[in-house]
Amino acid sequence: MQFTLVDMHYYLRADLLERETAEETEEFLTTVKEAGLQHPSCRILICVYSPRAIFRVERYHASMFIDELAAKPWFKVALVSKHFEVRLVHQYLELLARSRQADLRSFANEHAAIDWLTIPKVAPVSIPGPRIARSGSDPDSAPGSEQRDR
Repeated sequence: MQFTLVDMHYYLRADLLERETAEETEEFLTTVKEAGLQHPSCRILICVYSPRAIFRVERYHASMFIDELAAKPWFKVALVSKHFEVRLVHQYLELLARSRQADLRSFANEHAAIDWLTIPKVAPVSIPGPRIARSGSDPDSAPGSEQRDR
């Protein structure tokens, strides 16, 4: 197995260049997780260059990685690969992450992944305004439905 970890200041970059087995993938994820926990940005870019996809994600405990990510809502992880089959696995991992409310996304394009990683998270904003009547409610109680005198 061959990989690199580079501090890019705004994120930690992890490049997986070669791996053959699920055990090597698990070792890589463990190393990335430990380094990511120490990185001040709380953002990780994982680029997979190996064309071999490992579809049995539980063989390298991917759901455990996602559960740990979900427990840290301030963390963001982007997965990138040019290889179609690897992207299929990444998309499946993204689906698992969304179901567990973890902030992990898959990308085919590294620049898009970096853009997503480096955009600060913004809390949802509630804007006060007129209430709109929903179907099944009393139309006479909706704003603007007052009867006019004739």
